[in-house]
Amino acid sequence: MLTLKRLEIEGFGPFAEKQVVTFPKSHGVTVVYGDNMRGKTSLLNAIRYAFFGKVLGRGARERRLHTITNRARAADGKFGFSVALAFDYDETEYELIRSCRAASLTPANDGDYVQEVLLRRGRTVLGPQEQEKQLHQIFPHEVSRFFLFDGELLQEYEELLINESDTGRSISEAIERILGMPILKKGRAHLTKLMEDADKLAAKEASKNQQTKALGASLQMAAEQREAHQNEIRRLQHEIEEYTERKSELEELMKSNQKYRALLDEKERLETELDQLERQERARRGDLQRAMAEAWKSVLFETVRSARAEAQVEAEKDWAKMVLMLGAKAATSGHCDVCGQDVAEAARAKLRGRTASVPPDGTPSVSPAITRLADLGKFHEADNSGEIRELWTQVDAMRLRQAVVRDRLADLRGGLTDSDETTLRRSGAEYAEVIEKLGSAKNGLREENKKVEEIDQNIQRIRKQLEPPGNPERKAWQLRASVLGQASAVFAAAIDRYKSELRTRVEETASELFLTMTTEKRDFARLSINESYGLHIVHRDGRTEDSRSAGAEHVVALALMGSLQRNAPLRGPIVMDSLFGRLDGGHRKNVIAALPEMAEQVILLVHEAEVSKPQVRALLGGRLLKEYELQHVSARRTNIAAVR
Repeated sequence: MLTLKRLEIEGFGPFAEKQVVTFPKSHGVTVVYGDNMRGKTSLLNAIRYAFFGKVLGRGARERRLHTITNRARAADGKFGFSVALAFDYDETEYELIRSCRAASLTPANDGDYVQEVLLRRGRTVLGPQEQEKQLHQIFPHEVSRFFLFDGELLQEYEELLINESDTGRSISEAIERILGMPILKKGRAHLTKLMEDADKLAAKEASKNQQTKALGASLQMAAEQREAHQNEIRRLQHEIEEYTERKSELEELMKSNQKYRALLDEKERLETELDQLERQERARRGDLQRAMAEAWKSVLFETVRSARAEAQVEAEKDWAKMVLMLGAKAATSGHCDVCGQDVAEAARAKLRGRTASVPPDGTPSVSPAITRLADLGKFHEADNSGEIRELWTQVDAMRLRQAVVRDRLADLRGGLTDSDETTLRRSGAEYAEVIEKLGSAKNGLREENKKVEEIDQNIQRIRKQLEPPGNPERKAWQLRASVLGQASAVFAAAIDRYKSELRTRVEETASELFLTMTTEKRDFARLSINESYGLHIVHRDGRTEDSRSAGAEHVVALALMGSLQRNAPLRGPIVMDSLFGRLDGGHRKNVIAALPEMAEQVILLVHEAEVSKPQVRALLGGRLLKEYELQHVSARRTNIAAVR
């Protein structure tokens, strides 16, 4: 677990002189009060800079380091800044110092600065490579959004709750990272790699034997082809990540211009609709494929019914004829073969009268018509032509709607690339290029995955052909490849099961936190999680809340943040800035009271107009560990003072 102990900053943002903030080790909340422009966001950024060497501005855009230097110090010819952070990780003490000093007398851009990093573990100072590895292990940048966030970043997360956008997918991947999924996926990949190596060695051994030489060469070639395609898959996945990240950055830039907001909103809505239509079409095509498996019965339906009716008529005639034959025989012999009794003379006389038309040599036998009727009765009548027509109608309607949506999306993307402003015009052109490259990379990835699947099937066929006993070395490598392949499959199934269990735990914890923070406790029952870790509000009658207010979205997002903290292997402090702008008084009180349940260490940066000191003290009680205040010195200087 990561626990912050002490933050020391100098020359960073509004903090001209050295300022120190200490964080108690006890489970609870530290609150920093400050008016607008006093430095609350700078404190959050100071912690971010210490760990990652980055400072974020509005829209999650990275700020230039030259703009971070305190303006009052810069006016005196003093440039640069430093941040020192003391923390504990897994019961070991660390000290991290990151500084940015000017390399020239009058620096004008980031290139005029030199950054220096020092990481001390206990009494040992780590080297550059080791410190980078250690920091990534302690606090990966990919999951920082769940520990260091403000209202704006929280709002970005809310897109995951509504839209299956690229931003939502990247957040979903970050959630799986904080929940520990990457290490499991690496384990599966390692087993797969070992299996591939065993295949190669088995192929090499098979190539030594004259009888299996051709099969060995084929197996070796297939293994090499699979490795080449998997390398290409990894390259394409990396490309997709880069293009997706750049696409999100460009969309944020264009969103900042009001002219494009409506276009972007419509584009995101249509992209979600298109994704849903594609999934629905795949599902209907699956239903259609299953229905077509029985369609041949529909073709024979009328023919079989007609043949059955004809056989029924013939069988009834043959049955009547057989009854007459049996009667004639009983009249002649005086014995009934059906019941095994003798027939009285009077009854024989009646039978002779009724069966006079029956040939004397007629012999009762099973009618072919009855046999045919029995065979036709085994045919299960099924006419699903109506179902098939309905499914085809649905598929055609979905394809037509997809074409309409794609045309509109093409128009929207064209509109997004048009701008009168030079910067946005360049961004629009780059956006169109990124979209094209992203689509090409995704298509390439799909094709590569298909090829790997085909090669895997080919490898399985060759393995079966090589199964007859060979030399011990080949047999050993074949057995190793088989065991590793089975282990990889088990690992993959275990990952899916673990993900399902994690989602359930996250859902339960988030529901608990949400019900603590919401003011609608009598109406709401719980939260429901989807595959992407999006949470939906469920009423007590089981219905999902379709229309959620901005405040409700905010509370749901906070509930997920707390749930991830309590269920993730990586735990640490939550540093929150400017959270309450979209919440009413009741929700603010509930959220503040719930902060100690979200993480063991919470640092809240807040404006007193949002919540006053007496309110905070009353709501948190003994869980309020320390209070600080950002004191105004001048427009360019702020001091940090302990309140208690």
